[in-house]
Amino acid sequence: MSPQHNEPLFSDAAVSTEAQTTAQEANSAGTAERARCAAGALPSITAPANCIRPYRHGVDSLYLSFPGAIEPELAVCLQECKLKAQDSNEHVIAMAGIGIGDHQFLVLPRGRGRFAFVLEDNWFSIQLANASAGQLPLALVQVRSEYLTAVGPDEAIRVISGLVAGMGRVDGPGRISRIDLYADFGTAFPLADFPGSHWVKRSKKRSIHEECDEVTGISFGSGNEVSARLYDKTRELLKSGKDYLKPLWASEGWDGHSQVWRMEFQIRREGLPDPMKDAAAASLELCGNLWRYLCTDWLRLAVPSDSDDTRSRWPTHPLWDDLSRLWDIDPEAPPLTRVEKTRAPTDDYLFRAGIAGLTSFMAREGIEDVGEGLGEFLHALEAYYDNPARQIPEGLQEYAYRKSRLKARRYNVRMDAHGQD
Repeated sequence: MSPQHNEPLFSDAAVSTEAQTTAQEANSAGTAERARCAAGALPSITAPANCIRPYRHGVDSLYLSFPGAIEPELAVCLQECKLKAQDSNEHVIAMAGIGIGDHQFLVLPRGRGRFAFVLEDNWFSIQLANASAGQLPLALVQVRSEYLTAVGPDEAIRVISGLVAGMGRVDGPGRISRIDLYADFGTAFPLADFPGSHWVKRSKKRSIHEECDEVTGISFGSGNEVSARLYDKTRELLKSGKDYLKPLWASEGWDGHSQVWRMEFQIRREGLPDPMKDAAAASLELCGNLWRYLCTDWLRLAVPSDSDDTRSRWPTHPLWDDLSRLWDIDPEAPPLTRVEKTRAPTDDYLFRAGIAGLTSFMAREGIEDVGEGLGEFLHALEAYYDNPARQIPEGLQEYAYRKSRLKARRYNVRMDAHGQD
């Protein structure tokens, strides 16, 4: 069945039975190859077999839709915030935010698609439909990856459900619009070197990603209702800065420098089996079955057979067989680390980058003592902004007030909350 068709990609029964049957057949056919793999086994207490070292698996991205209608008073308030965000005056732009519950959201100057309003903080990105939006849901919510990792999908669904309930009339539980399932693992196999013919897949689309002539990942079915990516996660962290993953890997035995691969499936609502189209919280229980199906029927790394030209009958590579069974183990408990709702810069950023101007000033003035340098720097800063000859339209206090409020909006910080518990 082609993934371009409008029919379901798989039957609901397949999610719970077909994947298990296929895995058993492939396991039997790949026994000889597994023995060769075991010769270079990576030590692991929790690994289901010896071809991979699992570090973590779970839900990486979660998008939820909530049926209902927006509270009219909230719609009016958000429209005012949106107009402020479009203003050219920074004092006005700084007021383009809204507090809902214990969240301070930035309101974007434009909607997104058919949704009139977009609210963002470090936990959620929320698109809200206007009262005249017709058949659109009340809200479409993206749960931020770091928050999702910290608390787990069940807690994230509970929190956002309560938050959306205060935004209008909610006609039912949140439902999954998109979910990304992942597994992070190490292996001695050169995954990037397997030829395209070794991949047995539903989608005809396969893309290779390279950097400096080195393969960093492979994409399958990009743009379809189901797609997949296999990529070097350690390299990706250098760009994304998601270093919160490193201690989580280390707790599962990562040595701090070895390559970590990520296998990731993205499933949009159209590609979900019917049982996962109901309440999101209940649908999470089926993620393991869905993962096994995707790793056995939708995409599979196979061992070519010289005696059989039918690729669908080729035995599954033992590495892939191990990967397909990772979700037989419940995902690791969330670390329950604190993730701030705000998007404020870290102390590292502020005090490493911010000290550059001070040290340059101290060097220019020949000052060695930090205390003296701070005092002289502040005195010179005030004099600079108060000097009429420079024709600066505002003094230092006015400039700092304007810029700090503008940045507070971007960082999801309530300025009037400073100094309060």
